[in-house]
Amino acid sequence: MHSMVSHVTCSNIYNQSKDFAVPRRKVMALILSGFVFSQGGMYDTAFAQSVEFREHIDAFDGYSFKYPQNWIQVRGAGADIFFRDPYVLDENLSVEISSPSSSSYKSVEDLGSPEEAGKKVLRQYLTEFMSTRLGVKREASILSTSSKVASDGKLYYEVEVNIKSYASNNELAVMPQDRVVSLEWNRRYLSVLGVENNQLYELRLQTPEKSFAEGEKDLREVMDSFRVNKVAA
Repeated sequence: MHSMVSHVTCSNIYNQSKDFAVPRRKVMALILSGFVFSQGGMYDTAFAQSVEFREHIDAFDGYSFKYPQNWIQVRGAGADIFFRDPYVLDENLSVEISSPSSSSYKSVEDLGSPEEAGKKVLRQYLTEFMSTRLGVKREASILSTSSKVASDGKLYYEVEVNIKSYASNNELAVMPQDRVVSLEWNRRYLSVLGVENNQLYELRLQTPEKSFAEGEKDLREVMDSFRVNKVAA
């Protein structure tokens, strides 16, 4: 499907219904299985050192973005494309595209305002993170929503959310004091939404909340690089 995909190394980065009819359970299962692997304290975050980027251009599906050049592509993850840091597996990015047969977007404004789009993004995350385990609780909040006109002249929405997952260490215990709830994970999710070819495109970035402040500049540059492009008929 991606015979027209290319990668370019560079040192600098540039700038179910219509409520996200995108199948994502496979990729979210992979994301949920992510864990932090640290050896000798060398890798506290994917962006701890100076970062160089590679460009991913998908001329077949009509989008492009830049990503840290040491990240690896994971195939069969369920998303259109999926990259993750090889050491901090909880830090990754993916691109999702709505089905052309079930959607006909003219503009990202079809989602409503950025605030309305943010609520839809959050609902989608919570649906994907729904757990059948007893004693699991998710806490989620929208941190920010915004819109921008990028250098290609197209309108994009940006959404940031925080999601925390809590679980009981003994969910079958009879007495409440025996069901101790602890934090499983605490993550920041950043989405960039754009419309082209009558489809909704979403770039997703995931990072542990504790790593966000250190890598924020580079994460935002990845977000800024995302473009949706017209596909030749």
